[in-house]
Amino acid sequence: MVKPNVIEVRLLDTKGESTPSDHDSDGVDGIEQHCSDHGSLILALPWAAQTFSAVKGVLHRPAPAPSLNLEVRDGLLTAIAKARGWVDDLLGDRAASFAEIAAREGKTERYIRLLASLAFTSPRIIAALIDGTARPDLTVAGLARALQYSWAEQERQFGLPRA
Repeated sequence: MVKPNVIEVRLLDTKGESTPSDHDSDGVDGIEQHCSDHGSLILALPWAAQTFSAVKGVLHRPAPAPSLNLEVRDGLLTAIAKARGWVDDLLGDRAASFAEIAAREGKTERYIRLLASLAFTSPRIIAALIDGTARPDLTVAGLARALQYSWAEQERQFGLPRA
């Protein structure tokens, strides 16, 4: 039985034997033992109900969204800057072909051709890379392979909201 300051536990003798004590006695650690005349033992356990107060505020803070690794972000921005330089070299007659740029960079022509498309990355994607709101799964090769010709299509493809 639960009472305001005590919980009473009644132990019944189911075998018909006598209880350990035939008189009232004090138990251990504040537990009182009483024997009733029906052959049962009553343990009185002192307790106090906890008082609860209303707590206001945020109960759950969502985990932060995964962000782009800083090394990957720097690699993407560096690759975009290099690609822009290569295209400028081609347009400004400082380089005659991708093969010449590849020889100068110590890379294969195929690699230079792949990354050259990064020169035409949407400014909003570049801004998202800089401020850390770009998708966390971007890679240099993945971005270069996935780029569309239209900036609007690029932004839609990478989940940027419409401006």
